[in-house]
Amino acid sequence: MVYLQTEYLQVEHHTANNVLITQWYNGCSSLQYRQALINIVRIARNLQVEHVIMDRRLLQPISEDDLNWTCTIYAKAYDKLPLKKIAVIHSFDNRTEQQQKKLYEQLAHRIETHTFDDLTSAYEWLTTIPAR
Repeated sequence: MVYLQTEYLQVEHHTANNVLITQWYNGCSSLQYRQALINIVRIARNLQVEHVIMDRRLLQPISEDDLNWTCTIYAKAYDKLPLKKIAVIHSFDNRTEQQQKKLYEQLAHRIETHTFDDLTSAYEWLTTIPAR
């Protein structure tokens, strides 16, 4: 079921495996980016999601302020979710990938995190390999 859809992001929940998939399609303003992340956390909390796929292949680089916000405020909110595993799909943009790596590394201290190049492999890992 699709919970959020904009011109730059789609968030859908696969009930059968309790997987939340966030797929970025484009760049957006700082305000849109932050609001999108806040909405993702709210959706994940309401659904008590244990597995998330962060598909950031088409996400554009963000500002330093947004990166700092992502790695502090957003990361703390993610820590409060019942997440067990996060699958991250690499960005096509090298700068975006380096920025987002900071977030993944921060989340990996508490939540099992693995990176992938495609959605199918990420989904398979989340749903067939037990969390540590």
